Amino acid sequence: MYKITESFDKEHPLPLTTDGELRIVFVGVGSAFAKRNRQSNILIIQGDHHLLMDCGTQGPLALNDVGLNVKTVRCYLPTHSHADHIGGFEEIMLTNRYFGKPTPPELIILRDYQEILWSKSLSGGAEYCEANQGRPLQLNDFFEILRPKATQVLGRKCWVYQHGPIEVVLVRTRHFPDSADSVDESQWCCGLYINRRVWISGDTMFDKEYPERFAQEAEIMFHDCQLFTGGVHASYEELMTLSPDIRAKCYLYHFGDNWDQPETWVRESDKFTGIPEEDGFLGWAQPRIAYDFF
Repeated sequence: MYKITESFDKEHPLPLTTDGELRIVFVGVGSAFAKRNRQSNILIIQGDHHLLMDCGTQGPLALNDVGLNVKTVRCYLPTHSHADHIGGFEEIMLTNRYFGKPTPPELIILRDYQEILWSKSLSGGAEYCEANQGRPLQLNDFFEILRPKATQVLGRKCWVYQHGPIEVVLVRTRHFPDSADSVDESQWCCGLYINRRVWISGDTMFDKEYPERFAQEAEIMFHDCQLFTGGVHASYEELMTLSPDIRAKCYLYHFGDNWDQPETWVRESDKFTGIPEEDGFLGWAQPRIAYDFF
């Protein structure tokens, strides 16, 4: 059972604890270049534990929108290396190392992806940020590394990390390059399955088997959705081919700034309205509100 319980802003800051319920808060729901609703970065909170799924270029601003900052958030999980998901990590690293608490924040990350994230994206602004340190800095100088373990969930290879009461299952997705025919041919990208209740697709091309598999167990699903067909994200048109039972479990997120103007992206020939509730979905995911699971 879940319900939408609260909304948050600078005057009503988001607490990073709950009374025991699982809480999902999108600090943003927009696509990579969206401006109206920030980018799709997601706080997962339960009891005294929390983690932030991604922190993009607008991530520090989005945290500020709900009365938080990159020092108050103490655990991060990057899903992949696009800027709308990791563009805020340099601020996380440098702010915490030089102005933060005595202990570094935590980072949930696979060993193989740790090397890619550091060497291809983050080292340029952080590796040599100290004089006479004796060696180049590494990612584990900025974070306490938490390592997920390989497992099988619903017959699919995944990785799991138990973060206090929050079970985080990382599921590989087929996101980029657009020529990839399978997750094995794709660059690292993952979605999350939280407490075997809440499925968050992560960035993904349309992969019908992916939501179908997790819909067997998930109570609520949040699916990546772009407003045109093609490229490296699932489109609204493609998501309309999911069964009515699956659509009835799905909120849509990671959408463009014209989501609320379907006349700009729905063609007369399309067999849908562009209004999710009329097309069988739960609706557009909303930023800065709490989805609480009891």
